[in-house]
Amino acid sequence: MRRRSVLRALVGTTGTSALAGCNALSGGDADSTASPSGRGGSARGTGSSGTDRAEASGSPRTSSPGPYRASDGPPLDRPRGLHVRNLGSTDQFLTAVVTAGAGGDGTEILVDSVAVPSGETVSFRGLIATEGRYGVLVEPADGARRRYDWELGRAFGDLWVDLTPDVSFSRPVLCGPDCPFATAGGERTVAYEIPPDLAVSDALGATPALAVDNDTGGRSRARLHVWNQGRLRFASGYHLPADVRLVVPVFPASRRYNVVLRTAEGEAIYDWQPSVRNTLYASLTDGPSFRCGYADHDVHVRNETDAPRTVTVRVSTGAETLFEGTFDVDANAVETVPAAVDPAGPFRFVVETDGTTERYNWVWCAPNGPITVAVSDDGVSVSVQPTRGSA
Repeated sequence: MRRRSVLRALVGTTGTSALAGCNALSGGDADSTASPSGRGGSARGTGSSGTDRAEASGSPRTSSPGPYRASDGPPLDRPRGLHVRNLGSTDQFLTAVVTAGAGGDGTEILVDSVAVPSGETVSFRGLIATEGRYGVLVEPADGARRRYDWELGRAFGDLWVDLTPDVSFSRPVLCGPDCPFATAGGERTVAYEIPPDLAVSDALGATPALAVDNDTGGRSRARLHVWNQGRLRFASGYHLPADVRLVVPVFPASRRYNVVLRTAEGEAIYDWQPSVRNTLYASLTDGPSFRCGYADHDVHVRNETDAPRTVTVRVSTGAETLFEGTFDVDANAVETVPAAVDPAGPFRFVVETDGTTERYNWVWCAPNGPITVAVSDDGVSVSVQPTRGSA
């Protein structure tokens, strides 16, 4: 799904592709309570702090207050909105358009251009109050435009757009054993309390959670078990529509969990520490398989000596090479490759410099943040500077 980076002589490439997903709390996303939005070409957005930003620039037409309501569709239980989160390391500027009807040829519900700082989320709440199909277009200032056919129904919540720095769409379903996609048969256990007002934004951020993507292109069945020191903490089966992202909160964060995900195609097991990375992702394609996230790591190669150094860095997970680059770094200088390493799994590093080779094998997912490879007179070190967010 994702292109990999192979670099030589300081040339970097970024590799991510759009991941289609789906999103909702069985009763709704508490983070998406409606706020007034324009129907004719602009809407009010909020940043992740919850404060209103300036009225969006868009069509100069007069806008009607409140969410869009179609005359020929059933009403939603609550209005749905759009959230754009920037998981990359650089600020982004983009244009977002939402129209009634798939394909982008219907009534304009939202037209807005907005800055999304690194690590922040911009939200357009309460845009649509009627079930149906809607067209979404997102075009970053420095990237290709992406379109999404957004099918809205009561079982799904707000649409989320992730910048990684590529554009991916998802509609997460915040789901316990009693959500609309849980199956009736088999073991169903939850040994902790899930707060009733928990929002998707919390479950994909500060709250420890498993995020399982049905990226198979069709309906799929999966069973999820979460264990802690031999005690079953969570168990449920699911029948997931295509493009659903199943989000299961897990408490408390201080524990260490064994996560087992089974489908008809196989089984995946992961030793997860939420205290290192809050969100553990999984894919149902080709496996299933776990992955650490979708926000690529920047790579900093720092020469802390008083002489120029040539440094080769290779990063892999399993049998897959994620990054390879050779750097000629001046004395006391730093070379940077943005969005260089896909967090597909725990990393293995091989660093070569001055005829010596150092190897590092990280057992767990690295925190979200830039990877620094530092070369000094004492040797080589590899570290990650954690940043906000875990995707």
